[in-house]
Amino acid sequence: MQFDYRDYEKFHNGMMDRAEAAKFLEWLESPAGEKSFQKWVEDNWNEPSSVIRQNFCSTKGRETVKKIHFSLNLQNVAAALLLLLTAVFVFYFNKDSVPPAEYQTSIQPTDIIKSAPKGKKTTVTLSDGSKVYLNSESEIQYQSNFKDDRTLKLTGEAFFEVVSDSLRPFTVITNEISTQALGTSFNINAYREKKEIFIGLVSGKIVVESSKNTNDKFFVQPGEGIGYGLENEMLYKKEIDVKKIGQWKSGIIEFENMPLDEVLHLLERWYDVEIHIENGMRVPKELCTGKFKPHEYLTNVLESLSHAIDFDYSIENKKVILNFK
Repeated sequence: MQFDYRDYEKFHNGMMDRAEAAKFLEWLESPAGEKSFQKWVEDNWNEPSSVIRQNFCSTKGRETVKKIHFSLNLQNVAAALLLLLTAVFVFYFNKDSVPPAEYQTSIQPTDIIKSAPKGKKTTVTLSDGSKVYLNSESEIQYQSNFKDDRTLKLTGEAFFEVVSDSLRPFTVITNEISTQALGTSFNINAYREKKEIFIGLVSGKIVVESSKNTNDKFFVQPGEGIGYGLENEMLYKKEIDVKKIGQWKSGIIEFENMPLDEVLHLLERWYDVEIHIENGMRVPKELCTGKFKPHEYLTNVLESLSHAIDFDYSIENKKVILNFK
């Protein structure tokens, strides 16, 4: 890029942006720039009717015109003025510790949301290579810089296969519960309608803690599970059957001593239906236990439940109506 004498004053008056001013100074330090600048000094210095305007040191808005009456080596003058221009640049553009917004090039991370709708399950491979298996009506949220900060939020249920990285722990946030892992596989069930969050560990090690109580922290081994009661806000540990953890990924429905209302919510998510109770009746406070083969038909599940709890049912498209006797 080439400049001429008009750019000297343009620079000093602050009419150049940061990028243009940097290029101007870079050009001044080149052989062509030095030659041009020295010629400008000679022309203005030696011409009787001309003056060197002392804008470089004047107050903005007021121009002082003064003739120079002493003699100096012109090359030294040119070098001194060039140094002064550089000093102006450094002062002007570095007087604030934070550069203007238009020159900031850092990119702020953005939120990424992955979800599985009712009746569907999906697998998400994260940028670090870890895999997340999302159960129906579940969602994870994380930032675009996940590879640097391996933290995500979970709503619903998911099974995690975490790539080992000792320098960057993998953290899952669910309500007030934080589950941290290095390289491991585990399942978290945190659906909104449930009265507790439950975490089951298959392999590796995890640390589970509550934001409500900093002393409430558990180090978990394979074959152990951690529950968190949403009402009493307490963590507890119990032994689990590792083979049952995450078997929903294979299409298997299994529940043990689960309240009937939670079972109905499970079926709504699993089969993408809406279940209504006839005549506005309340759901009986029954506990249910059952296991169904992979991808079992909804009618077969309802038939089995109806024998245990005694209700009639009808299905119209995606609407299921129950009539308790």
